[in-house]
Amino acid sequence: MISTKRSLQFAGAVIAAALMLSGCAASEEPEDTGSTTSSGDPVSGGTLRAIELAQPTGFDPVQIFSSTSMPITFSALYGQFVIANPETGGYDCGLCESFTTSDEGATWDIVLPEGQTFTDGTPVDAEAIKYNWERIKDPANGSASAGIASQIASIEVVDDYTVKLNMAVPTPGFIGLMPIYSLQWIASPTALEQGQEAFNKNPVGAGPYKVESWTQGGTVKLVRNEDYFGEPGYLDAIETQGVTDDAQRLNALIAGQADLILNSAPTQFVEAEAAGFTNIKYVYNGGVGFMLNTGKAPFDDVRARQALSYALDLDALSNAVNRGNGAVPTTLFQSDSPFFSDIPLQSYDPDKAQELFDELADEGKPLEFTFTVFPGTGQTIFDALQAQLTEYDNVTVTADQRDASEQGVVTTNGDYNVAQSSLAFVDAASRLWGALDSSAERTNYSRISDPRLDEALDAAIAATDIAEQKEHFAEVQELLAELQPYILFQEYYNGAIVSDKVNGVFMYGYTTPAAAGIWLEQ
Repeated sequence: MISTKRSLQFAGAVIAAALMLSGCAASEEPEDTGSTTSSGDPVSGGTLRAIELAQPTGFDPVQIFSSTSMPITFSALYGQFVIANPETGGYDCGLCESFTTSDEGATWDIVLPEGQTFTDGTPVDAEAIKYNWERIKDPANGSASAGIASQIASIEVVDDYTVKLNMAVPTPGFIGLMPIYSLQWIASPTALEQGQEAFNKNPVGAGPYKVESWTQGGTVKLVRNEDYFGEPGYLDAIETQGVTDDAQRLNALIAGQADLILNSAPTQFVEAEAAGFTNIKYVYNGGVGFMLNTGKAPFDDVRARQALSYALDLDALSNAVNRGNGAVPTTLFQSDSPFFSDIPLQSYDPDKAQELFDELADEGKPLEFTFTVFPGTGQTIFDALQAQLTEYDNVTVTADQRDASEQGVVTTNGDYNVAQSSLAFVDAASRLWGALDSSAERTNYSRISDPRLDEALDAAIAATDIAEQKEHFAEVQELLAELQPYILFQEYYNGAIVSDKVNGVFMYGYTTPAAAGIWLEQ
């Protein structure tokens, strides 16, 4: 259950502990800070030049894929609906006043503060929430967040500022999934009704900044929203660009073309520190790797998944992708988590791999699959994967090249064999249930379905103390090692690299850094 008002904390000690105590652990990377520091108080003024991980294809929330790719742009324009709080282990309301469940996630009640408006002067009210989230639910709009939105069976407007969500299945960790998806971003219904093309020319949110101009494929310029409902932003303006190439982003920072870049690549953190910049990095539990579509051939056969897992030297693969930097997550939880168990997620065993490849081939099912390649590091990962698999018989991988605009959509629709994805989390109970429980089919993109896994996940959520929950999460880890819906080869970093004049950057989980807190030394 989530309590009311601005500090939304899990009443159950279980979920609170999962949030509060899981997270950052030391790795082989240089030591980093969780936020920038300054000897002075925040000051207003200046223009931040930021380079994010991707270019916006538009500002309509149905077009937005990832909360980690462009958090500065979208938190500036829209604010944040809910905000993970590392001190309380819960969530704070941003646009909302309270976000509660009294029946273990079967329904959720959301109360909005009165007087909050979009930059076109229309109210941020219950009808606006309903309008936005029903658009994301609508399959015709092709939102990458349609899965999580479809967990909501219906949306009731109780009064002008109260919304009731009736869930398709009880979803006790629903609030913990909010920051991951575009449900975070609430746009003006009046502006959206003008059509997507018109909206993208003049996007309207209720955040601390508003879009002044956008050159498609170029720069987004946002200026301070003087009528913002909350504390105003410190910056006069923010100019953001999107660059998928890790090295290009860092080179732009070194050349003085940016003040801040987002980064999740281990190599760039090492090079940035050597160049005198500050790394701000959050390390998730879980990690990044290969997500296998267990809902269709060939990976509906557990032997195919196990064969691929046994075949891969993940340390070598990670080194090839990250030039010898970074670390492979060997367990589901970081070592400082209260739920840590020393249960390996993967075992490298070429002989077992070949045995299973041959067994499948003898049955007329040699392992042939595609790896979905998106711009950025996708080709490098494919090359490293293919190089290792050429050492085996009866297995073939080919590249399925896709446009960046399809990220999220192909996995939501199940149109893939293997794709790069994350099983990374701050809130174990919410994220693991959403990703792995068969009743969470709308966000279970690997399509894994196993009654033993469901039972362990449900028990972990229902547990009343940390020790009991740790026991159930250990069962989850053992089953992941057996079922192999994910093969993780890299720790997942949510990070920023900044010059010495940038302050107020805080990294914690998804949708960070938020634009509202960033300021520049003058």
